Amino acid sequence: MTPSPTATGYAHREVTKPPNWHGLVVWDVMLNAVTTGVFLVAAVGDLARPTAFAPVAAWAYPLALAVLLADLVCLVLDLGNPLRFHHMLRVFKPSSPMSLGVWCLTAYSLPLTGLAACALFGWRTEWLHPALLVVALPFSFGSAAYKGVLFSTTAQPGWRDARWLGAYHVTSALAIGAGVLWALAEWLGASEAAGLLRWATAGLILLGVYPAVRFAVEFRASRVVMVVVTVLSFVLPLVLVATPQAAWVAAVALLVGGYVARSALVHRPHRS
Repeated sequence: MTPSPTATGYAHREVTKPPNWHGLVVWDVMLNAVTTGVFLVAAVGDLARPTAFAPVAAWAYPLALAVLLADLVCLVLDLGNPLRFHHMLRVFKPSSPMSLGVWCLTAYSLPLTGLAACALFGWRTEWLHPALLVVALPFSFGSAAYKGVLFSTTAQPGWRDARWLGAYHVTSALAIGAGVLWALAEWLGASEAAGLLRWATAGLILLGVYPAVRFAVEFRASRVVMVVVTVLSFVLPLVLVATPQAAWVAAVALLVGGYVARSALVHRPHRS
């Protein structure tokens, strides 16, 4: 029997308690998207067109490592007891999104550190560089994918219905990464890489439209959030693709749009 809306007690209320997740978790999810998106796009371009992407890759890997370190700081500080963060690595449980994600982040950080060192000190070789890229690629993708799975497997209102959250987070990360690298290529004067990244940004934005729509429907996002994210993450960057000089504006729009979407995601249980 369905309880009356006017019934007293807690029988008609949600039985879940909102987690104590706020700003640090928002930044954790956002920085995760930036580091993995920048690396994945740079790595694929570097493997496919190494000559064209070499100037951009020299900056991309140190940037991805710096963002990853900032992400790990947010992740550790948000723990109940930050000094016990290493206990997450005592157990490897692939069926747990949290355990698998932490191990993917750890495994991703090691070859990424090597790539950043090679870029900073000019140690790029014909065999070491591509080997590190190939090793890092699956772990970077796993690092990007686990966040969406982690949220959608909880019982929290909004999160539990968002089955397309993982796909949205990954496609959004790729679009953000492409946009940031496009702006970087324009700044470096790497015209060939900039031309490729400009169209890659447009293609990845379009690739993310369907997952974003499905996620918004399942998540039941507010109209304000949907309008802001649609304009900043889709409409404005696509319009700016026709203007190479506006690469930085497109990159900032993608970053802000991604942050707004992830802020709404993290705070959804608190508004239920």
